[in-house]
Amino acid sequence: MRKIRILLGILLVQFTINAQQTEQIFSVSPKLPNPGDQVTLNYNPENTVLKDAKEIQAVIYINADHKWSASDLNFQETEDNHWKASYKLPENTALISCVFKSDTLVDKGGATTYSWLLDKEPGSYASWGILRSKILQEESIAIVSDSAYISSEVGLMWINKEIEKFPESRNLYFYEGLKLMQDSKEGEHSNRIQNEIRYVLEQDLSKLQQYKLQQSLQLLDKEKSKFFIDSVNDVLLKRYPKGVLARDNEIKRLFTESDVQKKIGEFEEFQSDFPKEDFKEVFTFTEDLYYDKLYRTIAYRYITENGDYSFVFDNLKDAGFYNLVDYSWHFVSIPYNNESIAVDSLNTIASKIIPELEVWENEIPKKYEGRLSLQEWKQKAQEASAREYLTYAKILNELKDYKAEDHYLEKVKPFYSYENTDFNELYVDYLRRHNNKEEAIDFIKESLSRNNTTAQMLSILKENFLAKNGNNANFEAYISDIKSGDAQNQFKEELIAEIINKPIEDFELESSLGGTVKLSDQKGKIVIIDMWATWCAPCKKAMPGMKMAVDKYAEDKNVKFYFLDTQEYISDYKKKTVEFIEENNYPFEILYDAKNPESGKFDDTYAKYSKAFEFSGIPQKMIIDQHGKLRWRSTGYSGSPSELADEISIIIEYLKSEK
Repeated sequence: MRKIRILLGILLVQFTINAQQTEQIFSVSPKLPNPGDQVTLNYNPENTVLKDAKEIQAVIYINADHKWSASDLNFQETEDNHWKASYKLPENTALISCVFKSDTLVDKGGATTYSWLLDKEPGSYASWGILRSKILQEESIAIVSDSAYISSEVGLMWINKEIEKFPESRNLYFYEGLKLMQDSKEGEHSNRIQNEIRYVLEQDLSKLQQYKLQQSLQLLDKEKSKFFIDSVNDVLLKRYPKGVLARDNEIKRLFTESDVQKKIGEFEEFQSDFPKEDFKEVFTFTEDLYYDKLYRTIAYRYITENGDYSFVFDNLKDAGFYNLVDYSWHFVSIPYNNESIAVDSLNTIASKIIPELEVWENEIPKKYEGRLSLQEWKQKAQEASAREYLTYAKILNELKDYKAEDHYLEKVKPFYSYENTDFNELYVDYLRRHNNKEEAIDFIKESLSRNNTTAQMLSILKENFLAKNGNNANFEAYISDIKSGDAQNQFKEELIAEIINKPIEDFELESSLGGTVKLSDQKGKIVIIDMWATWCAPCKKAMPGMKMAVDKYAEDKNVKFYFLDTQEYISDYKKKTVEFIEENNYPFEILYDAKNPESGKFDDTYAKYSKAFEFSGIPQKMIIDQHGKLRWRSTGYSGSPSELADEISIIIEYLKSEK
């Protein structure tokens, strides 16, 4: 004990020295604040990564009543180039810790952190030690730099100091102390752990203490301590039949229940027996791993077995954020991308789910309470929802509900600007609707520099270019100049590196223009084959990019494009194919795949090529050179028409230049 006190004395002296050093950058006024005080936080970024920041935000993490909370702070710059903010400390505040940010730069305070200890409050010493103990980051808030981490031995000293000054804290930090002890000291610790568990088990335990006791059991060897672990679990279940362990067990049991009707009924009983509001203070590993999956399983099985969506739509407010994201993906985005449900029907579904997603932007889930501020969570939630918001914007655009569409475009703009071609086209339309035509041109140019444009966007750019420079101006050179740069050069190099040289089996297939086309008859020409199907949404989404490539080489008789329709299963697929091509004004020659003698399906050429070149799926692009050899192949579609057109063009020009 004497050694512990000496070491703690040294640590407290070191803490004081560190605090004095930190105070040159970060300080709190008054210097010795009390819980409940209105304090001023001062930050001097002169010697930090934020020294040139024009705007600084911060998150202040408060440990009060042995719980962490996180709040956003906007700092105002003062005349002496310091930054200040005012904040009212909650009652029972034991520790303050700040993280400062500007754009992507973050200042966590390095080894000393930007922390302030209110050492008269229970939890102050323990939270200070836990905050900097790497082994306890799952139990803490993980906000300090790696250089701030202390050894488990030192962390244990802070826990011991806490218990020495505030004996009642033993019942709150026993698990953290045991974990630090086990990590820092050699030897067998099972007896010490078991004795501490016995002591804690005698107390009247809160939900959080129950869970910490469960965590403490995990520190023991499951085989060697099986009898003890089982005995403690039995006591927990008997004493707390509606407690944390009982709830965890019920979640796992329901998750494995195969009878969907039974599962639904028993899940309703579970919600009644274990109300959410009774478990706000604890978030267990089992809940994290199984609860959302259990909820989704019930919803999707209910739909599968009953064809009834009522469980989903009657319980949207209780579904949880990530389940709502999953609902939107399965019920809106997937059918929209596959064109399997009418847009007005999708709007009916999306209009129920999407607003609930937005509600969650202002409600931090239990998993992130104390770890993320509201602004941090909102950023995380919007990023996770961005794909669904964009799909909804597309639906609203098709329905010409532009006011609602504008709202969602603004929400996803930080995530998709210039990088997502679907967003780019919608946003250009948005700018033009609001008479921001020059801004729209600038947006198109920036999108083009990243090769994420559509034919419509290029048409707008061309119209603007020719209006300013005359009809004789070289628009292709203008485009090339915008796209020139390291990224485009790297893109080209990576494509050329994919060049192959393999023999390819001949085919003779029926053409939509009449007669047949034989591959071997095309020698002396560069042949581009695009395998697709009327049921394949990505195939059809890639066609605007393929049209750009076809248009570019329309006058070149030595370049031929064939769109090989394969794997069709409806009887009138040829008629549907022609209708689709004509509706979209695609200047494409369609080849119809032959019947496969082995399977009877219309995929004979696809089957031969997929086996020979080891690929699976469509869209599938293949380029064959003048000598009848396969030189390049690609599966899928990246989403950018201009990038796809460039891919095709780069390979064609490379093959033309070969000697």
